[in-house]
Amino acid sequence: MEITNKDKILFPKSKITKLEYVTYYKKIAKKILPFIKDRALTLKRFPNGVQADKFFQKKVMDYYPSWIKTVSVKREKKSSIKMPVITDEKSLLYIANQVGELHPWLSKIDKLNYPDRMIFDLDPGKANFSKVIDAAKDLKKILDSLKLPSFLMTTGSKGLHIIVPIKRDFTFDEVRHFAKNIATILVNKDSTKYTIETRKEKRKNRIFIDYLRNAFAQTAISAYSIRAIENAPIATPITFNELSAGLTAQKFNIKNILKKSSNPFSSINSRPSSLKNAMKNIEKLL
Repeated sequence: MEITNKDKILFPKSKITKLEYVTYYKKIAKKILPFIKDRALTLKRFPNGVQADKFFQKKVMDYYPSWIKTVSVKREKKSSIKMPVITDEKSLLYIANQVGELHPWLSKIDKLNYPDRMIFDLDPGKANFSKVIDAAKDLKKILDSLKLPSFLMTTGSKGLHIIVPIKRDFTFDEVRHFAKNIATILVNKDSTKYTIETRKEKRKNRIFIDYLRNAFAQTAISAYSIRAIENAPIATPITFNELSAGLTAQKFNIKNILKKSSNPFSSINSRPSSLKNAMKNIEKLL
């Protein structure tokens, strides 16, 4: 596939070119494809670099080739739109050539309203990142008590994501309600450190436990996606053992990510959990 404008500088301070940007996705394809494949995709595009305008693009553009798979998504009080779907390395590299952060849905295209992932976005706001690390550890304890295996990644921006692969037994509304209950348990554990308050001015220096992404048409940054931030940080899967004082949300970037040989998400698609028992048992924790 032809890479256009190869020499264009996308990250001025670190001098990262578009060729380096697209080449990264070719090198990481085997790791990113299982996480992003067969999902409706939103792009946060920055075709003229991170210092220029950025915009979200959901629909397939007229110039997209016919071999790019699409899915038609109904919208409330609006017409349906066709969204792009990455299926293989070829489509991944075509999308990479558009230059944008990759934000897939939490459900697959064959069952759009039934997510196979539940996600918690641990947003530090103005708090120290050490509090985000504490939140991840405390949230994992709650998930463990509900016998829900969880996976962790840096967002490449500000915080951490915890992802629970789930069986597709419940709708987004049902999963979001359950996720809110889990977040509430964490807040009840220590309301001086954690909050589910949506208004930023009311959060103060507490970690926002964002469960709201668990909704139809909502997205979350893909594991191994480059972020539209100087130095090209990467949303990176890590183990819970890597939660240490030296960790930051932007620890891994396009320059050092390939040195990280392990892939903590290698089994994320093979370990979906049923929420049925957890939904019954959560009342004991509330």
